[in-house]
Amino acid sequence: MTQQKPTMGCLYVVATPIGNLEDITIRAMRLLSTVSVIGCENVVRTKSLLHSLRIEDKDKKFIVLNDANEDHATTQILATLNSTQDVVIVSDAGTPLVSDPGFQLIREAHATGISAVPVPGPSAVSTLFSVCPIPLQEYRFVGFFAKKGKKRSNQLAQLQTADTSTILFESPHRILNTLEDMLELGMGERSVFLGREMTKRFEEYYHATLRELHDVLSDRSNIKGELVLVIDSGSRAQSAWSEDQLKKALLPYLKPTQVAAILAELTELTRGEAYAHVVEHVEDSTQV
Repeated sequence: MTQQKPTMGCLYVVATPIGNLEDITIRAMRLLSTVSVIGCENVVRTKSLLHSLRIEDKDKKFIVLNDANEDHATTQILATLNSTQDVVIVSDAGTPLVSDPGFQLIREAHATGISAVPVPGPSAVSTLFSVCPIPLQEYRFVGFFAKKGKKRSNQLAQLQTADTSTILFESPHRILNTLEDMLELGMGERSVFLGREMTKRFEEYYHATLRELHDVLSDRSNIKGELVLVIDSGSRAQSAWSEDQLKKALLPYLKPTQVAAILAELTELTRGEAYAHVVEHVEDSTQV
């Protein structure tokens, strides 16, 4: 447990909107208004945010905190905190440290007794999570895949064999290449859910197979906006085939509730999910 020394400032980790300014919290507004030192990835973008929120910035000090200067920025911010001044850190959008720089700063703050306080709010992960039709009771978050090399190959291999759903970020310039790499690994029938331009005017969501999503995006001349992608586990994709076989084999002889109980035992479905699948199958069969 980190106990703050009374002579130190407080480090506030503040979430900011991922697109829609109305998602800013009252608490975030207050801290951005009152704290005079702000650590940020990009000063121009942060000043633009403050301007949009009608927060004056002329008396504020900005410390750039990004992957290229994390060591130096960490030293600067810790020195500020040790001089009893509070500091706010923000990312370009969303919740800091979720695939953003700042981990070194947080680790050093805890090690030296400085209080690091989360100020929760918008996050691309939780935003997509809240409307995702793919089960996410357990999931892996991997951030951005490496652009190339052995690390990327290892990440793709782990994705192929993962027994939980995976959430990742991707840029519009690399999304097709990433989907094509997954197709080459035989993942075309995996269920996926994509969020693009979330909370913005032209936000879009797609629930399809990986192959179908690739076909949709391939038809676009220009893909814009950063993307968040959920990919269902391989084990669940495999079990979907066996579910159909089991339903066809068992329904002539057993009640739907009994078939659902067997499906729940042999697959990763809950009893409720299994029963819904069985009822859907029965309804489809009666309409043929």
